[in-house]
Amino acid sequence: MKRNRGSCRPPVFPLILALQFCALQRNRAENQVDSRYEDYSEDNGRIHVQTESIFFDQELNSRLSLSGEFVYDAISGASPTGAPPPDGSKQVPLAHMEDTRYAGNLQAHLHLANHTLSPQFAYSQESDYRSIGVSLGDAIDFNEKNTTLVLGISHDFDSQFPKFYSKPKDKDTTDALLGVNQLLGPRTVLSANLTIGYASGDLNDPYKRMRFDGYPDPTATFSEKRPGHKFKQVGLLSLTHFFEPVNGSAEVSYRLYHDSYSILSHTISLAWYQHAGKHFIIAPIFRYDYQGAADFYVVRLPGDPSDPTSTIPIPRYYSADYRLSRLESFTYGVQVTWIIKEWLYLDVGYKRYEMHGLDHVTSASAYPKANIITGGLRLLW
Repeated sequence: MKRNRGSCRPPVFPLILALQFCALQRNRAENQVDSRYEDYSEDNGRIHVQTESIFFDQELNSRLSLSGEFVYDAISGASPTGAPPPDGSKQVPLAHMEDTRYAGNLQAHLHLANHTLSPQFAYSQESDYRSIGVSLGDAIDFNEKNTTLVLGISHDFDSQFPKFYSKPKDKDTTDALLGVNQLLGPRTVLSANLTIGYASGDLNDPYKRMRFDGYPDPTATFSEKRPGHKFKQVGLLSLTHFFEPVNGSAEVSYRLYHDSYSILSHTISLAWYQHAGKHFIIAPIFRYDYQGAADFYVVRLPGDPSDPTSTIPIPRYYSADYRLSRLESFTYGVQVTWIIKEWLYLDVGYKRYEMHGLDHVTSASAYPKANIITGGLRLLW
C-alpha cells in the first residue's frame, strides 16, 4: 500500500529489517512455501487494505539458497487530508482513495566459511509511487556459532508521481545495520542491533494539506513542506527464552527511534508462544509505542502564504500530518498455529490496533483504530 498516504501500516519490504534476520534465516533446514492473507480494516470506513502474499525458500546446494516474496495489496477507503475539522465539527476532512500495489523481492543466501552473504533486490509499484531497493547483508559466525555478527547496507530508489505533479519527484534512502545475535544458553537468545539511515529528496506527502487562517477562503488548504533530508538512528534489543516446565517461550523487545525531525519514540513488544499439546501453538502479543512530535508539526498556521505583503512570517517547514504528532499506539491480539503434519502448518490471527493523540490539539478523529485479521498456510519439505 502507499507509503505516502494516511495509513499507519509499515512498508512490506523494509530491506534493512530483512538484514536483521538474515542470520536466523541461514539456519533454516527446511525448504518452504508460505501463503498468507491479511485484512486491515480501520473503524468508521477509513482505510481498508487486503493483502495477499506468497513466500518461498529453496536450498539449491550446500552453499546456496534462494528466497523470495510476491505481495499484492488492494487499498480503499478514506484518509485524513491534514486539514483541521471545519468550524462546529470534530471530524477531520477525509479524502477517498483506491489503489493497488504489486511488490516482490528476491534474496540469495551464499555460505562461505563462517560468512553468509545475502544480496537482495526488491521492487514495488503503485499508480503513483515506485520503489526499487537493493541490499547486502553478511552474517558472520563466531564462538562455535554461539555468536553471530550481522552487517548490512541497503538503498531505496523511490519516485512518486501523483497526477497533479508536473514531473516525478525522487527520494533516496540509505540504511546501514550493525547487530549481534548471542546464544546465552541452550534456551536463551539475545539480539541487539543499531540502524543508521539517511533519506534525501522529496520527503513530502503530496496528499497532506495545511490550513492557513489568514487566507481569504476558509476551505482552502496548501501543500505541506518537510525538510529535504532526514537522518535517523534506530536501536533494537530483544530477548527470547524457552521455559521448559511449561513448554512455552517468551520474546521481549525494546526499540528506540530518533531522527532529525526531532521525533523520539519508544516501543515495547511482548509475545508468548505456548505449545498446547503436539499440534497447536497459541501466541498472544502486545505492543506499545510512544512517539514525540516532529519540530515542524502544527495543526494550522496564521498568515497567508499567497500574500507577499503579509507581516506574519511563514515557517520554512510545516506539516499537519497526524503521524508526525505526539501520540501513542497499542497493538494486542493472538495467533493460533495448527501443526497439521510435520510438513504442513496453518495459522490464523487477530490483532487490534489503536492510536491516540497526546498533544490535546490534534483532533481525536484523525487517529485510526483498526482490526487486523491474518491467515497463512506453510508447506515444508
